[in-house]
Amino acid sequence: MNRLSDQTRPDASETRRTSNGAGTLLQAVQLFWIAADSYAKRRLALALAVVAGGALLSALTPIALKEVVDSLGASQPVAHFGMPAALVLLYVVGQYLVRCLSELRVMLHGHAEQRLRRQVGRCLFEHVVRMPVRFHLERKVGAMGETIEQGLRGYALLLTHIVYTLVPVLVEFAAVAAILVYHQQGRYLTILAVASIAYLIAFHRWATRIYQPSAHVSQSHIEAHSVLTDSLVNHETVKYFDAESIVCRRYDNALRRTESAWARFFNEYAINAVIVATIFGLSLGASLAFGLRDVVRGVMTVGDLVLINAYAIRLVQPLEQIGFAARDITQGLAFLGQMLALLREKPERDDNATAASAAHGTGGELVFEDVTFSYREGRTTLKGVSFTVTAGKLVAIVGVSGSGKSSLIRLLFRLYEPDNGRILLDGVPISGMTLSSVRQAIAIIPQDSVLFHDTVANNIGFGRSGATQAEIEEAARLANLHDLIIGLPAGYETVVGERGMKLSGGERQRLAIARATLKRPRIFVCVEATSSLDAKSETEILHNLFDLCRHCTTLVIAHRLSTIVHADEIVVLDRGAVVERGSHDELRALGGHYAALWDAQQNAGRGDATVSTPGAIADAN
Repeated sequence: MNRLSDQTRPDASETRRTSNGAGTLLQAVQLFWIAADSYAKRRLALALAVVAGGALLSALTPIALKEVVDSLGASQPVAHFGMPAALVLLYVVGQYLVRCLSELRVMLHGHAEQRLRRQVGRCLFEHVVRMPVRFHLERKVGAMGETIEQGLRGYALLLTHIVYTLVPVLVEFAAVAAILVYHQQGRYLTILAVASIAYLIAFHRWATRIYQPSAHVSQSHIEAHSVLTDSLVNHETVKYFDAESIVCRRYDNALRRTESAWARFFNEYAINAVIVATIFGLSLGASLAFGLRDVVRGVMTVGDLVLINAYAIRLVQPLEQIGFAARDITQGLAFLGQMLALLREKPERDDNATAASAAHGTGGELVFEDVTFSYREGRTTLKGVSFTVTAGKLVAIVGVSGSGKSSLIRLLFRLYEPDNGRILLDGVPISGMTLSSVRQAIAIIPQDSVLFHDTVANNIGFGRSGATQAEIEEAARLANLHDLIIGLPAGYETVVGERGMKLSGGERQRLAIARATLKRPRIFVCVEATSSLDAKSETEILHNLFDLCRHCTTLVIAHRLSTIVHADEIVVLDRGAVVERGSHDELRALGGHYAALWDAQQNAGRGDATVSTPGAIADAN
């Protein structure tokens, strides 16, 4: 399970306390420490050590330049050229080492940043894919993707400014302050201190005022990316309805909101920039004015003036960089806020799993015991549903749309948990089994087969990790797909396109059948497994499925009743309750719901009572 989400999820009171930037920063640091492994921490520690060394050299090298100026400007001519040359060499070597250390810092920081990005990104992705179905149904894919990407950018901003701005400025500031104290330049130390305090006040004001605009920027970016992703993923629907202008207008409106959010951000940026420039001008002017007066009075040498000027520029400019860092860090925290909110969502968990989850039965008996379920309060979808699927048998579930057929499948896969009752697999309640053990025991053949943008072989092999090429090809043969695949230019290495759209509906469905058969589960769930196939292919695949399912339990969700006439038992649902059970002949003789459905399909010319092999028809409920 995701250790980041487990250790960084605050309670409700903590969430309220940490809704500002400071709280987000604390959570971000905690998340960073948890995510970073020893490699990333070592590289980051080395980068900080190099930064500190470079900052210390930057503070000391102007002293050599001061001595050169003083020696060259002395009233007595220089007796030996060697001393000024040595000081110049020392100054040059110091500058050279500062540059080398800066490049070494880039390398070490890059190693640490990329390792951290990989680990945080992996944990974030793991957290999102483990979220329950309810979570995914309530959010847009594009919005989640942009939230994760923004969170990673926020981490990069934080780490970059810690290494490149905050640490070097603080080390250099402390070194310069110590040098000024040593040379008894209290006046200039006071100017530096006053300027620093003024900078801190300005930066705090700025950080406070831009946090909300930064949050708006983050949210508007997410919304714009969500509109973009939705429109591109559903490109066929857009073209069917000639709606290009509609989606373009939606995207432009999202971009307009993004533009407005950035405008508010840059307004605050301009105001703060003027304040910072004023502080810089006043502090530099005061330092040089006092320096010139002291030189004229003979209290200070020209070299001292050069040193003071170097320090004024050298420190004030990095202090300005802290202001820019404050801007980026605040923006990064706003980005991180969205990601941290995502991490606070609770993923699917195995809290109730016991040792029973390790039991791997081979029979595949399935029992629904008084199962009641509702998606939302006040609207019950399933009402005390009870039936048994004996190991090795085929049971079909039929009913009109909205009767609860698909809800049973979602509960079986533990995409949702029942409100009351329980489901047992080989005598073990699935609520006490791990999610992995439940889902590995079941394979589903859905009606709407969505594939990955990958090769045919990898899409089939997705059914079982580590499957060999021979096993993949055997699964394709069972799905009546092998001859088609080998006729393609790239064979099993053919890429099927986004969501498998390069294949026809029937080809996608056969590939989904091959993927399910490769899994070799204890229980097969067929949801309209042949709905997109022609009659000849349907007959062939149904015979293959019948042979494959002969030694495992099969649960069929059906609308087209002609495909399940020889099921061992048919369960009829109506408004979430079991109203009839029995064989095809028994239910027809009963003259109830099933008989009415059968007669309606026969009269509509959509049935064929001569089909004697099992199949399924999907319900999109």
